[in-house]
Amino acid sequence: MKKFIVKLSNKQKHLFNQELLAGHVEHLKHLTEIGVLQTCGPCDDGSAILILKADNIEQARSYVEADPFSSVDYYQNREISEFFEATMENNFWLTK
Repeated sequence: MKKFIVKLSNKQKHLFNQELLAGHVEHLKHLTEIGVLQTCGPCDDGSAILILKADNIEQARSYVEADPFSSVDYYQNREISEFFEATMENNFWLTK
């Protein structure tokens, strides 16, 4: 499984309501239950971040687009990039 960072930005605050938020939270719970969502949360600049596990970027995109926030374009910008985690196991990507 690969990891992807999703950066959500350009929030359209006028679209927000409690029903939309409830649908978004249910979507996040579902992604967590199936082992896709690693972490998520808002940033101090009004954007938000998700880290997802997926086989490929198309699958990651499908998870993002299935979110009720995406269906109404609450965050107009949804950038997805593959993330290569640096760990002790891969020697923090140090090449020899």
